[in-house]
Amino acid sequence: MGHRISLHLRGTRALLVAFTLAGALVGFMLVSQVASGYGVNYCQGWMAPGTTCQGPGHTLTANIVYDDTGSGGWVCDMATTASGKADGGWGCGYGYAESCYPGNQLLHGWISNSSGAWLYMLGVEYYSQGCP
Repeated sequence: MGHRISLHLRGTRALLVAFTLAGALVGFMLVSQVASGYGVNYCQGWMAPGTTCQGPGHTLTANIVYDDTGSGGWVCDMATTASGKADGGWGCGYGYAESCYPGNQLLHGWISNSSGAWLYMLGVEYYSQGCP
């Protein structure tokens, strides 16, 4: 009978350790999720030449656009206030462009395919941190 109790206690301890480890892992994943929430992808997909796309509003510290096709297409980014007023102008580059902001007002990031070809593009808005 004592052997059965010993096996039962070992199984209970093992189960308790497993739950503790699982809880710690879930907690770590939740904390990591919050920390990575400072960069928000938007307008990911194929864009025709000359088209633009607007991202969500954040107190931006940076707006970045990528040509994810790897072709080095001419891409541009900018930001506007909620009323549509531009904060600075378009920043452009071959395959990549980045603009930085003070992070003290609500802005919407914009990306533009300014090349002559279809591009698979990605915009990333950063907030609550310095310009990357």
